[in-house]
Parts: sequence; structure tokens; C-alpha cells
Amino acid sequence: ENPMAAKKTKPAAAKKAPARSKAPVASAEPESVRAFVALDLDTLSLRRVARLADRLRMSSGAPSATWVPPIKMHVTLKFIADMPLALVPRLTKALAAMVEGHDAPKACALRLTGFPSKEEAEVVVVELTDDSGQLGKLAASVEKLAAELDLPREKRAYRPHVTLARLRMAGRGRRWLRDELAEIAGDCRAGGLTLYKSILGEEGSTYVPLARFAYSTSTQTS
Repeated sequence: ENPMAAKKTKPAAAKKAPARSKAPVASAEPESVRAFVALDLDTLSLRRVARLADRLRMSSGAPSATWVPPIKMHVTLKFIADMPLALVPRLTKALAAMVEGHDAPKACALRLTGFPSKEEAEVVVVELTDDSGQLGKLAASVEKLAAELDLPREKRAYRPHVTLARLRMAGRGRRWLRDELAEIAGDCRAGGLTLYKSILGEEGSTYVPLARFAYSTSTQTS
């Protein structure tokens, strides 16, 4: 072998191209939301109902419960578990026509009770008596609007109420829920109507107003 012959050289290793950073993937916007239509209490009514809740919470024999903060107290007219976002403008327009330029429902007396019953209460509420039937008619009108948008109807009979607490053990509030306690809340009056979005979280739901509607006049005592 000729020692002067050129030595074969190994081919140089190909250089790796620098890794491209991955672009962040944008989170997809939800196509639907949990929502509900509710009557908001006027300032005085909300203050009275919150005071009733505080009195119950601090009373002797009060069972362990999760209490609703005043900012979340309302009278639900219609709950929509899965509402397409595309329907929000149409529902908003229909609700505005129903409320704006119209009188608010008449004031209602309150009755302290529980759902499904006072004896087996899982949820503590003040139920609005609705002697005039206006709240029932209003809820039926909202149901009709929802049905026209192909949203599911509520099968249960409508019972207007404000939720105060959720008991950790059902049936523990039988002696504790005394009717006379509701007297301190007086009458309940509506301050307006709101379409809310409900966002579920580890510490409960957060309510975000999607649209608010004001009545033309304040409520009058019936």
C-alpha cells in the first residue's frame, strides 16, 4: 500500500437544525354556557333577606351549611344548563322587550322553608308568596321565549324563591326553620332582571351578568 496515498476521511456529521419553538395553542372559545334569567332584589329587600340569613346562621341549633353571599341572592326565573352563545343576542333582545317600559312585579311576602320540604330540607330558602300570580306568569313568559329558541323547558312547577343556604346533612333544619323569622325580611321587591352566565369553580359558581334590564317603575306593595 502506498503510504503517500491520501487517507479517506469520514464524512462530517450533518448539523442538526435548531429546534423550532412551538407556538402556543390558543384555547378554544366555548360554544355554549351555563346561564340563567333572574330577578334581582332591590337594595332594601336584599339587605333584609341577607339579615335574615345572618340571623339563621348565628341562631342556636343552626346546622352545618354553606351560605349564599348576598351578592349571589336572586330569584331565578329560568335556568339554562347549556345555552349556545349564538343565542345570547336573540334572548337578550326578547328579554329587553319583555321588561323595558313595563312595571315591575308586585311585592311579595316571604315564607321561610326548605327544598324539597321543610322536614327533609337540603336547601334553605325564602319562598315568595306570589299572591298576584305575576311571578308565575313572568317565569312562563321566559319559558316561552326559551322554547322559541329551541331551549329545553323546565318540567318542574315554578316556585319563586331566594336560596339562603345548602345544608351539609339533609333534614337537620326542621326545628330551626321557624316561620316567624321570615317576618324580619318584610316584603320582597324586584329591582330589575338579569341574564347571567354561571361559571363553575372549585369554590362554587361565579355569576357574570351578560345583560341587565330595568323596569320602568319601582314595585308597589300589593
